[in-house]
Amino acid sequence: MTLAGCGDADGPADASGAAASGADASGESASREPAEIYAQYCVNCHGTGMAGAPMVGPEHRLIWSEEIEEEGFPTLVKIAIEGQNGMPPRGTCFDCSDEEIEATVLYMLKESGAK
Repeated sequence: MTLAGCGDADGPADASGAAASGADASGESASREPAEIYAQYCVNCHGTGMAGAPMVGPEHRLIWSEEIEEEGFPTLVKIAIEGQNGMPPRGTCFDCSDEEIEATVLYMLKESGAK
């Protein structure tokens, strides 16, 4: 099962546009809000369940709670950063920092009401 193209609503990753959105005028990476990252990259798969991606939302709380219980938060973050099975590394947000990815995973868990 593959999620080719998952995480990128505009088709193949456009490194120039993606990099520009995450950098300020000095060239330093500006931190983006987790909701913004989720809406741009993650919702394409995690909002639809494409290729078996766990969906985000309170009605999917049990799935995310099981993931946390079985895998643990650090492992979920590692999977989000490195990719696994059909999930591409960083959900195709190649200019996202590890901290932004971690915050976005936490956002998804909170949105799902995971315990």
